Amino acid sequence: MSETTQASRADFHYVEPASGGRVVAELRFPLHDASVRVLHPFSWDAKFRGLTIDELDTDGGRTLVSGPYAAADAAALGAGADFDLRPDDGTDMTRYLAHGRVSEPGDRIQDAAGWCTLAGVTDDGSPLAAALALDYSGTALTEIEQYDDGLRVRLALPAQTFSPVGSVELPGAWVRVGPGGHDDAEDWLRELIRLTIPERATGPLLPPVIADTWGFGEEIDPRRVEAFFNAAAGLGVEVVTVDKGWELHVGDWVARPGYVDGVAGLARLAHDRGMALGLWVGAGNASPESTVALEHPDWLTTWRGQRPLLSFRNHALCLGHAPVRDYVFERLDSLVRDGVDWLLHDFETIPRCDATLHTHDPGAGEDAAVRGWYSILAELRREHPALVIENCWNGGRPLDLQMIAHHDTTIGDDWCQSGFNRVAKLGLGRYLPSSWCTAYMSDEDLSARAQLATYAVGGPWVLMGDLPGWTAEHRALVSTAIDVYRRWRTADIEARAIEPRTVGEVSAVATSPRSDGSQLLAATISVDQVGGPARWYPDAAGPVMLTDEWTGSQRRLTADEVAAGIPLDTSEPTGLLLSVRPIATL
Repeated sequence: MSETTQASRADFHYVEPASGGRVVAELRFPLHDASVRVLHPFSWDAKFRGLTIDELDTDGGRTLVSGPYAAADAAALGAGADFDLRPDDGTDMTRYLAHGRVSEPGDRIQDAAGWCTLAGVTDDGSPLAAALALDYSGTALTEIEQYDDGLRVRLALPAQTFSPVGSVELPGAWVRVGPGGHDDAEDWLRELIRLTIPERATGPLLPPVIADTWGFGEEIDPRRVEAFFNAAAGLGVEVVTVDKGWELHVGDWVARPGYVDGVAGLARLAHDRGMALGLWVGAGNASPESTVALEHPDWLTTWRGQRPLLSFRNHALCLGHAPVRDYVFERLDSLVRDGVDWLLHDFETIPRCDATLHTHDPGAGEDAAVRGWYSILAELRREHPALVIENCWNGGRPLDLQMIAHHDTTIGDDWCQSGFNRVAKLGLGRYLPSSWCTAYMSDEDLSARAQLATYAVGGPWVLMGDLPGWTAEHRALVSTAIDVYRRWRTADIEARAIEPRTVGEVSAVATSPRSDGSQLLAATISVDQVGGPARWYPDAAGPVMLTDEWTGSQRRLTADEVAAGIPLDTSEPTGLLLSVRPIATL
């Protein structure tokens, strides 16, 4: 980590309280009247909350739970229960929440990303802030307690998932403290994250326009996939991804019969049409019918005497077990050598395992899986530097510096709907570059402009609808939106999706201003918002050129008109795409 961050490393170490050994990093800050700003990752256990940010007081203490099962673990701790996995409910998509309920702002225990900010005042009333960022994707607790002499923070690995029998390498966190408030600390977090992001892959342009077959679910076959590829190429899509359903069995990673030459044939199909090939994999999973599960049942995870069924009724492969790591790397390496350009990994890649016959410490199976998964990704990166790696795991979890260091992009929301994606863009945009925040778009029962507008702002845009079945009118409007997206997309690591300054009932997201002062606004007007007054106050001073990006029509605005706010047309339910560019730059 560069010294220019003014951040220091806080390494975990063992302590021996009366209740038994724990692994912690202990920090103290001279903070009073403190609050903590928390980012909640997406979770299907909390699917209607979305990816949100809460600012919470620390009176009475707070415990933030981060990691692969954060929402379920926080609920369990809040209910006074042990960590557990939900029993098989017979559905195709078993979730994790086994005890209690999803945390709410008033609760002491919160599910959170692997970073947070703290802010308060010192003894003399001066404002002081701190940024904390875990360099660890396993389960971790950030325990915050207010005392008379200040704030004490303990970063802990919980005994439920980390009770090693032998010596295990310990993780750490990055901390920066200084004068200021939460906004200052968020600036420090962005700097830490920026320095953690790996060098960009040399493959497809980031952030690209992508088309993904999940609009059909698993109901895909060679005929439908080829029609989808043709429709995508006609729209100028740059990466086409074949989602779940191409594989014969999860875990084996060979194509279903009918795909000529398997994955290599899919790659040719994409490349011949000028597109890169993306492929969905659940690398840490194996279906009960898979060859790998039948031939190597000892490779599957066990935890507390059970062999869990997780997403889509698949078992988890233990990536903390050396033979499994070798196998998974070989299968992924083979896919890339067959022509895969974009690796879309999903499902559970960091499982919990206490198997005594595996090569990992039985008391630290989750930690071993963290290290195993990232060692696989690091080796893939060394072997295939052009490969783009997307974190899609059930909505992009986990969120921490270690995840960021091994990926090129992550999703923040798994709903594939414009409203949820807008919330995710704004949440992730507080910390991550816009090119890092992939947004999925299914076909929705909305007006086309209302659906499309949000996707023109931000990172990789993934079309997931029935592209071959779209009407010519809809395809033309999507093409216009794609043109807008291309004009405004950027791989600039400083660019973010932000919440614009607006008044009135309107849902909006905007690009952060470019170096020339230009800015793009995407706003949606719902049925309930029709007819209400609404204005946009762009981050611009002086006269600007206002452009309706849908039509290309332009109008000059004076500095006074900009300062008074730009009226937004709310006459009908729709999506607005407006941009401003300072006159001086034209």
